[in-house]
This record gives sequence, structure tokens and C-alpha cells, in this order.
Amino acid sequence: MARTVLTATALTATGVVPAPVTPSVDGVSFRNTGRCFLMVTNGSASSINVTPVIGRQVKGLSVTSPPTAVAAGTTAFFGPWDDDYEQPGGKDTMFVDFSAVTSVDVVLLEMPR
Repeated sequence: MARTVLTATALTATGVVPAPVTPSVDGVSFRNTGRCFLMVTNGSASSINVTPVIGRQVKGLSVTSPPTAVAAGTTAFFGPWDDDYEQPGGKDTMFVDFSAVTSVDVVLLEMPR
């Protein structure tokens, strides 16, 4: 299954009503502008881990990003991210993985310039 491709919802002074989506089991991808935040709502009965995937290598070795736990019934925000998280050759593409996706919703939000 392919990653769920997210499009950012621009934040405005008058407010926005984002449309959450459930990520695929392979995670999500989106264009990293450096002004993006990922809102993760865990509606499940168990904690999940959210892992932004580091796209750079150090001395030819892949670097593993530490997962962050999101407790059951809570919402967490992630970001912004620097260029280290952008995937090679992906034109600013970023990946985020989830340990579980049942009852999980995500929204990509973007700060204005």
C-alpha cells in the first residue's frame, strides 16, 4: 500500500476547519516547506508511536529517527522540520511513519509566510 499523500491546510487569522484523514499503514508523505506541522489525533485505546523519517545519511549510514509516543485519546503536534528529514531526490518530500493507524487521524497544517 502506498503512503497517504497529505496537502497542507494553510492557517489563517480567521481560522480553518481542517479535514482529518486516516494515514495508510505505510505512513504519510508531504512537501516539507519548513512551515508545516502535523497534527496527530490518537483515538485508539492504546498509545502509538509517530516517527518522522530522516532522509539524510551520515558518512554513508542511514540515521534512525527516534519515535515519539502519542497516548491514547490525545492529540500531538509535530514540526517544523529541517532539510535533514527530506527524502533523497524527493523535491522536499518528507515521510512520517506510525506504529498503528486504527482510529488515528492526521492533518497537515502550514503557517503563512
